[in-house]
Amino acid sequence: MNLGNLRFRAYHRAAALAVTGLLACDSPEPSTTATESSTAAPGSSTDESGGQTTSGASQDTTGTGAPTSGSSQDSTETGAPTSTTTDASTTDTGAAAPSFTEVYESIFMASGCLAGYCHGNMAGELLMTDEATAYANLVEVEASQAACGLSVRVVPGAPEQSVLWRRVRPIALDEGDMCATKMPSGSMGLGEADAQLVHDWIAGGALE
Repeated sequence: MNLGNLRFRAYHRAAALAVTGLLACDSPEPSTTATESSTAAPGSSTDESGGQTTSGASQDTTGTGAPTSGSSQDSTETGAPTSTTTDASTTDTGAAAPSFTEVYESIFMASGCLAGYCHGNMAGELLMTDEATAYANLVEVEASQAACGLSVRVVPGAPEQSVLWRRVRPIALDEGDMCATKMPSGSMGLGEADAQLVHDWIAGGALE
């Protein structure tokens, strides 16, 4: 091969390498930097450094789940036992005790105890001219004459301790113990119904 052919081949080889290098330099290198995703969750915010904060939606919980105060209720519960009181006293049978007005009108007035020869004129030092005077001179007052070892005319709540009861009760209840003169005067004591009225009045507290 002559020198001219060698030079021609060498020239073309050099030109081909130059073209190859040029093409290689013109092709851009692929970027290795990945694009950061900037998508944020709803309700979140991104700070200046690119970090994501996850502040949830603000919820007002004031009062939520708080114990509720029940309405005010009467201290007396339904079905709870209640205590009841009454001003009226009762007899041994549970009936309401009679008042002194009943005793005064049914016994003393009806039996003539208020006559001038009797307690309308201080007989036995006991004056009973009207209801108020009679009550004041009977209840918790010392008798002018003791009877059967008793000295108080009327002891509220205790007929057997009262001189009045021992004087007016039927003689049959004395069982032969004649320690008190019977009233009304000259009798054998009151009848059963009237005597029971006096007994119940004293036993019930000797109410006015």
